[in-house]
Amino acid sequence: MNPEQVAGDTKAPDAAGSSVEGNLGVTVAEGWSEHTQVVLSSDSEIGHSFTDLAENLASLGRSTGSLVITSPESGTGRTTVCLGLGAALAASGKRVAVVDCNLDRPHLHRSFGRPNFTGLTSALDGAGGAESYGFDVERNLRVIPTGPVLPGSWALLNSPKLVEAIQALEEQRDVVLLDAPVAGEVLATPNFWGSFNGVLLVVHATRTPKGVARGFTDALLDARFNLFGVVLNGHV
Repeated sequence: MNPEQVAGDTKAPDAAGSSVEGNLGVTVAEGWSEHTQVVLSSDSEIGHSFTDLAENLASLGRSTGSLVITSPESGTGRTTVCLGLGAALAASGKRVAVVDCNLDRPHLHRSFGRPNFTGLTSALDGAGGAESYGFDVERNLRVIPTGPVLPGSWALLNSPKLVEAIQALEEQRDVVLLDAPVAGEVLATPNFWGSFNGVLLVVHATRTPKGVARGFTDALLDARFNLFGVVLNGHV
């Protein structure tokens, strides 16, 4: 299957503009953004799209134990894809963790109105593993923020210690989705992307120029990334 086929079969629409009415099929905690509620809902249009994406990934016949989710640029919806795909996989019975690896721009915790006091970086210095520094958002789905970061912390992304912390998490979860920085930064950290099962490239239907999407797809393939596919996010 060509990388583009995952995108061609699965379009994850923006939740922007959607209203939250009635029972969305997800337990909502105080502080969750409206966008997050819609993304995690199995009953929403976007939830159905992520169910399709999970099924498409399964049809590839590859191990999806750990996936790096990246994009050519900011604002394409990497976090949306991580949470929506994570919720779909969790609903199918898989134990899933979503990890914020944006060490220079942490944001996953904000989706749930949570502080960023503990997370992935805590596992590098603390006694516990990354699993113990996250929080559950629904059954089978655990979110692990970056934890405290300092200027220049993004360099930790290529460190063996961080990779080991995430690999230890794989022993406790069926699937680990890594909300990673943009593709240019991921390409510069071979120890990071080369340590996991594969990569999904997220492009936005209206914001990402086709030439940019094609250029980064080629760059990832030239670098011998195990590219699972391209996810087209947003209304077409």
